[in-house]
Amino acid sequence: MQGGKFDHADRLFQSIESTYRNCLSNTSDVKELTPEFFYMPEFLENLNSYHFGVKQDGEPLGHVGLPPWAKGSPEEFIHINREALESEYVSSNLHHWIDLIFGYKQRGKPAVEAANIFYYLTYEGAVDLENMDDMLQKSAIEDQIANFGQTPIQIFRKKHPRRGPPIPIAHPLYFAPQSITVTSVVPSAISSSSSVLFIGLLDSNIVLMGEELILSVKLWLTTQLQSGGNFTFSGSLEPFFGIGSDVISPRKVATSLAENVEFGRQCLAAVQIHGDNYLILCGNWENSFQIISLSDGRIVQSIRQHKDVVSCVAVSSDGSVIATGSYDTTIMIWHAFRGRSNDKRSKNASNDLSTKDHVIIENPSHILCGHDDIITCLFVSKELDIVISGSKDGTCIFHTLREGTYVRSIRHPSGAGLSKLVASQHGRIVFYSDSDLSLHMYSINGKHIASSESNGRLNCMELSCCGEFMVCAGDHGQIVLRSMDSLGVVWRYDGSGKTITSLAVTPEECFLAGTKDGSLIVFSIENPLLRKGGIQRNKVKSSVG
Repeated sequence: MQGGKFDHADRLFQSIESTYRNCLSNTSDVKELTPEFFYMPEFLENLNSYHFGVKQDGEPLGHVGLPPWAKGSPEEFIHINREALESEYVSSNLHHWIDLIFGYKQRGKPAVEAANIFYYLTYEGAVDLENMDDMLQKSAIEDQIANFGQTPIQIFRKKHPRRGPPIPIAHPLYFAPQSITVTSVVPSAISSSSSVLFIGLLDSNIVLMGEELILSVKLWLTTQLQSGGNFTFSGSLEPFFGIGSDVISPRKVATSLAENVEFGRQCLAAVQIHGDNYLILCGNWENSFQIISLSDGRIVQSIRQHKDVVSCVAVSSDGSVIATGSYDTTIMIWHAFRGRSNDKRSKNASNDLSTKDHVIIENPSHILCGHDDIITCLFVSKELDIVISGSKDGTCIFHTLREGTYVRSIRHPSGAGLSKLVASQHGRIVFYSDSDLSLHMYSINGKHIASSESNGRLNCMELSCCGEFMVCAGDHGQIVLRSMDSLGVVWRYDGSGKTITSLAVTPEECFLAGTKDGSLIVFSIENPLLRKGGIQRNKVKSSVG
């Protein structure tokens, strides 16, 4: 852009290679990689066929030319570029860049020695525009600044320290996925022969829900301590990670499910609101969803606004927004109270609970429509300002969260009903259908990226905390780790051959797998002290206290 208008075609950004070469050879050509280079492949494509002009050699401008290693794919270019940005080489040399851009090499003799000198008007404080009397000169300087940018403010006057080395144990899925293995098995985690249908994580608590609405909360134990950027290992020969004692002993939730409702992971969500832990449960016969306190297992709120059975629920990452889907084909958006509120709306509650126990405002902020069948799966994100809903009608619909505005629809390639979906903070969406056992990945802007067979019925799909990996499991008894860039299989983990019915990925990148026979299996890295001493590990037959 020059003066608010597109420049001549030959001067526009049109090729990664030519731009890179020009920056290396032309001292007046200074470029900055904007954030889009690391997360938005669409900016490299002229999807709307806009006419940017024709170059002197007669070639019209279209998509941005990519280097050979991108294989013609903007998604591959962004993925590799982000991998390079987050690589150990860049991390270990990042302090040099900080010195040049924000640090002591920005000005003075160190800047001259580093060949880091720019036009004087780009530096902060070079001119005092407020006290300039010559309006023509002032306008010219403002145009110079607007079109050619400014040097950042100098923040550091001394050398910036180098970043410490990476700690593979802190990110095993990335550095060493093969190091994860079964480290403990807890039989009858909830009750004998009760399938574990849901596993939720809230701080150091593991929330379990089994068949027949049996709830249990257990401690999540770890002997991994972090101090001063390095990890210290305890001398204990117990597993690194383990299931602790009961916070809430197994008990039946006092509610009844609707007939023929498919009760499972999609009907439950663990959430922390104002420091208190809750479980949201839907699928009730009275068309409501209920909020259960995880301090005592008591139902503290029941909300009935849908006109049919509530079929699924999703919660934003910070726990402040809840989305519910229903057999009535609508999605409702709810907000948590910002405090222990005396909100007037709560006085009109349809139940007899006191307002001090209300954790969710009982009037939805949006009612979203567009589906023609039961809502089966949901995703909500404040960061992306998006609500994504999947339905038995085979469509996946996107709405904005803040305004509730319809954005776009994606349809399953064969029209099969959607069973599950996950979405990452990078804007990748994967949905799965039980009908054809297929996985399909799309960008948040609706572009198809990849498809894959699931090789068996999937009962659970979860994302790692970093959003770079999807973890799947089901009737085949394996946990399959897939890339959220291509759906490619990164690793397969063999459990005990049991059907896996629920799954969770901890912040430490351990897997907690619930099975059909009621067992809870912990997959984690092995204790290096055990490996070093050559001590054989046995599966734990009971909870680690």
